[in-house]
Amino acid sequence: MKLGAVGLPAYRTFSLEEIEEATNNFHTSAFMGEGSHGQMYRGRLKDGSIVAVRCLKIKKSRSTHNFMHHIELISKLRHRHLVSALGHCFECYLDDSSVSRIFLVFEYIPNGTLRSWISEGHSRPRLTWTQRIAAAIGVAKGIQFLHTGIVPGVYSNNLKITDILLDQNLVAKISSYYLPLITDDMGKVGRGISRSGSKDPVLNARVKQEEKIDVYDFGVILLEIILGRQLISRNEVGILKDRLQGCIAADEAARRSMVDPAVHKACLDQSLRTMMEICVRCLLKDPADRPSVEDVLWNLQFAAQVQDAWCGDSQSSDGSPVSASQSRILTFR
Repeated sequence: MKLGAVGLPAYRTFSLEEIEEATNNFHTSAFMGEGSHGQMYRGRLKDGSIVAVRCLKIKKSRSTHNFMHHIELISKLRHRHLVSALGHCFECYLDDSSVSRIFLVFEYIPNGTLRSWISEGHSRPRLTWTQRIAAAIGVAKGIQFLHTGIVPGVYSNNLKITDILLDQNLVAKISSYYLPLITDDMGKVGRGISRSGSKDPVLNARVKQEEKIDVYDFGVILLEIILGRQLISRNEVGILKDRLQGCIAADEAARRSMVDPAVHKACLDQSLRTMMEICVRCLLKDPADRPSVEDVLWNLQFAAQVQDAWCGDSQSSDGSPVSASQSRILTFR
């Protein structure tokens, strides 16, 4: 396992009393919302740290032992660009000790979604072009960790821009990624966690394409980063992808006409074109034609490098020096 997120305490087991105290006994003022993955509460631990607590109601009768493999997986999913779990708590029925609820305690990210930082209609300032590239690099690094940072890798994460949060330093973190524990998908193979040895050729083919599913979803996020506005439907994504493709082959004026007006004057054309090329490749219909996460990441870093050089900055957008010899550019066709 690669090194976890910097500055996070060790993953641990919480008592129910700790969870209840942190959330003021699940008071309505602590309630953050409810979705398909359970209820979310804001809590404060005894040490003063703020956390997000996800409450999962268990439908099937299972002992705590049945969940431990998935808890071990969750404990390893720690990375600078993931909203990482800090621990868990089991609540069990008294009669048979089966699990009634699981509480997952996550780090709390207070700075809102990536969409709220790039779209109109929000009170906060919008991200600069350099900051947008940095956010895209962060998301790509988070996806790369989900795929390769642990074994088995975590795929088909159904990534959305509203699931990308920015912390106090505007570091992008993926807040919702595939966990079979959360989705009640624990007994199913072939969705989310790549496994080998299946005799089902259809399933094996799907497993091989799972990385490219996340690449497509990343392409949609990247499209919204470039355009600076909310995308309504997959059909709209396809139309805009084709327009982007046309702009790449056209001139600089055409490319700037597509990018968010809030940043179009501040982005170097080479950086903008690279971002557009990556986006188009990620959105190709045939998964086999989409680039790997590694190639996406290399090209994002190149876009950051040329933008920073143009701005006279010796640092890359993610804060680390990048030399020309370290960059690798895909040949886009």
